[in-house]
Amino acid sequence: MPVTRLDGMWRTSALGLAALALTACGGGQSTAPSASGSSPQHPQLKPVSQSPLRVSGTGFQPGEKVHVAVNGPETHAKDTRADSSGNFTTSLSKPSSCGSLTVTATGSHGSHAEFNLSEIACG
Repeated sequence: MPVTRLDGMWRTSALGLAALALTACGGGQSTAPSASGSSPQHPQLKPVSQSPLRVSGTGFQPGEKVHVAVNGPETHAKDTRADSSGNFTTSLSKPSSCGSLTVTATGSHGSHAEFNLSEIACG
């Protein structure tokens, strides 16, 4: 940006000011989708319901095979596949005992997410 000093004062060109304003307002940061056509996301996993135990995953690779496992007093697992947007929802066997459960989702292309629920089957 051209800047000149004239009699103790700074003078900036109009084009330089526009570029500065655009950058200050976030215009220099791209929020456009990546070359693959989707915004990059980190895999996430969350509970949807407890009876039956349903979980939802987002941010996985499109079409990726995902192994979902519930680890706690009992272990249950199921394989599913992410859709073309990298999302999935699946049901798992409801644990028959109380306790802390860790639910993990591991994708065939390296995606991984997990969460922990305590006392999910109580009550």
